[in-house]
Formats: sequence, C-alpha cells, structure tokens
Amino acid sequence: MYHFHVRVWVTVSQTYDKRDVLIQILESICGQLDLEKASDTRLHEMVHKHLMGKRYLIVTDDMWHTETWDYLKVFFPHDNNGSRILLTSRLNEVAKHANSDGLIHHLGYLSNEKSWELLCQKVFHGNECPKWSIEPGMKIVENCKGLPLAVLVIAGVLAKWAWSKKFWEEIALRTVRILLVTRTDAWKH
Repeated sequence: MYHFHVRVWVTVSQTYDKRDVLIQILESICGQLDLEKASDTRLHEMVHKHLMGKRYLIVTDDMWHTETWDYLKVFFPHDNNGSRILLTSRLNEVAKHANSDGLIHHLGYLSNEKSWELLCQKVFHGNECPKWSIEPGMKIVENCKGLPLAVLVIAGVLAKWAWSKKFWEEIALRTVRILLVTRTDAWKH
C-alpha cells in the first residue's frame, strides 16, 4: 500500500455529482482546497496534473453506472508505472465494463457469526458485548441476510442510541421492514 505516492478513496454512489467526485479526489490528494469556484475544466486539469507521473491507488467505491466509469477514467493518466484503480460495484455489468479482462472479485455474504462480530465491533468498539444483546443481536444479523452494508447501517443506529435490551428487541422486529424498504428504493432507480 505504501508504494503508492497517492492514495484516494472516493464514494461515487447511485446518485452522484461529477464536480463533487472530482473535488473529493483533489481533496484526498492535496487536502482542503477552495474549489467551489473552479470551473469543471479546471477541476479536470487539476486531477490529471496531480496524478500525472505518480503511482496512484484510487478506489472508486459503490459505482452504479457504466457511464460514470466512462466519465471518470479519462482523468486517470496511463503512465505504466504500477498505478491501480479499484472499482467496487453491486452490479456485475459495471465491473465488466470497466475492465472486461480484469479480475472481478465477487464478495460472498457474511455468515451469521461474521455478521455478529461486525455488529459488535461497530457498536461496542472492541469491548465485550453485553449478554442481554446476544439474543436480539442475533435476530438482527439474521434479518440482515449476510449483507455487510445492512449490518453496518443497523450498527450505526444501535451505536447512537441507548444500549438497552428493549431497544435492541424493537430494532430486531423492525430490521426486516427497514431492509425491505431500503432494497425496494434502490431497485426503483
């Protein structure tokens, strides 16, 4: 990892703003900059200039559209110096479009045990999970169906609110409905 001069992680997501993605990239490279008044052309030039001649690792996380990749790839110089771009997507067609002969790694679902470990890690930050949390917590992770993002979202809710068995039991009952609504909304777009 440290043999890269530049390391960037940019979240693209389903609905993204092209300018915002370029600004995220530049701020990852250069720190906080006042780029709001820069033209799109200037942002394009700056990204290309700051990457030219450097070995970079860029993670474009959660890409949903092939057009998004087509837009972004022109800003990444091809210097044959070991630079890498890692693209994550929920959609196989996006991954294949980005590099038809490249490695596509399909992530599997988490087991209930791994989901529980992840939930506890995010909620209790490495501290031991209270015994009262085990029963409702296992129901929660079962409802997440092995989806790491679902576990993380629910863990974020649990970490912010009171740690009580009653609250966890309520979340366990509502988790299925919350996840179904989230999945349905994502499929509409």
